This record gives sequence, structure tokens and C-alpha cells, in this order.
Amino acid sequence: MDLRHLSAAVLTISLLSGCSIPIDEQANDLVAELPNALLHAASTTTKAPAASESVQIYMAHLRDDDRMLLEVVDRDISGDGSINVILDKVLAGPTAAEHESEFISPFAEGSTVIGTVLVDGLLEIHLDSLDGFPQDDSAGNRLAFAMLVCTAVNLVAGAEIDRVTILLESPDGLEAINVPVSDGDPPEEGAPVTCGNYIGFLDDGLTDPDDPGRPSGS
Repeated sequence: MDLRHLSAAVLTISLLSGCSIPIDEQANDLVAELPNALLHAASTTTKAPAASESVQIYMAHLRDDDRMLLEVVDRDISGDGSINVILDKVLAGPTAAEHESEFISPFAEGSTVIGTVLVDGLLEIHLDSLDGFPQDDSAGNRLAFAMLVCTAVNLVAGAEIDRVTILLESPDGLEAINVPVSDGDPPEEGAPVTCGNYIGFLDDGLTDPDDPGRPSGS
């Protein structure tokens, strides 16, 4: 090495030592240490936000006469707008603003829609458990099923649904349950129900006189 190269090497080492920059014995993968903003565009994992759409569901509204009636509210959902996503909004209950307007929910945490199957107007709703439903034979228990069934039958746009069965996940697979109703004859074990089985929770002025289970004008 000639004198010029030797002087340059010494100067470089002196500068590095003076700036207290550590020198590792082995080379590091610097790319892994860079913040996302400095990485090459192809290496980032940022995805565009999913498009959202507005849907309608039933929530329970406590009226001045202490009656609990179903009332239509709007929800923004993201994803593919599947029936599962819409029905999960029913289980989630009212928003903070709706609470202030006397909307209530019979649901607690503990139940999730794990699947739906629609064949010839019959919608199967698959639940992981009934833990989120009231665990007694009460108006709140029937109201919970009314919210789920009537939302599916009346408000899921683009799907021709006229009756619903609810299946529960079990060690032996999915099993249809006997859905409690508030009006009409109790269904046979595992038989479908309709929104007409819950007309006591619907405002008389908002229902179709030819089909009390459906809102007027639908």
C-alpha cells in the first residue's frame, strides 16, 4: 500500500472513532432495520382500506310506553357485505349515540356468526354458541332472536330470504335449535321461523297488512 492509500485509511478510521460509530465484526442486514417509510415500495405491506357500504339492521328501541320494538338503523360495514358481517352487527348492539336515544340490546358478548347458508329462501344461521343470548325464557330472549331473524328476512338486500333456521356448533357438528318465538304457534324442534313469529316486536304502523312480518313498502 502506498503512502496516499495508507493515509486515507488512517484518516477514515480516525473519523469513525471520533464520531463513536460502532463497527461490527459482521455485516448486518440493514434493510430489516429501516423504518417502513424508507423501504422500497415493493417491500411494504400496507394495503388500501377496504371499501365500506351502508346496510340496515334491526335494533331494539325502548318506547315511552315501556314497549320494546324493533326499529331500523343504519350501519357501515367493510368487507364483502356478506350476511355474516351484517348479522354480526346485530349481535354487537347499539352505538353509544343509540344508547342515549333509548336503544337497548339483549345481547352480551359470547356469540358469533360462524357461517350462513342460503338455499331456496331458507337461511341457515350458524352460531358458535348461545352464550351471548339471555339464558331464560324471557321477553329479552325472544327479542334477541327477533332482531336476528327479522334483520335476515326483511333487511338483507339482494337476498331472497323468507325463513330462518339457527344451527349451533357442537362436538357432533352443527345442530338445529328450537328457536323461541313471541307470536304464533311454537315451531317443531329445529323447524324454520319467520319474522311473522315476532310481530309483537314490530310497530303496527310500519308493517305490511298483507304480510305482518315485513315492513310496509318492502
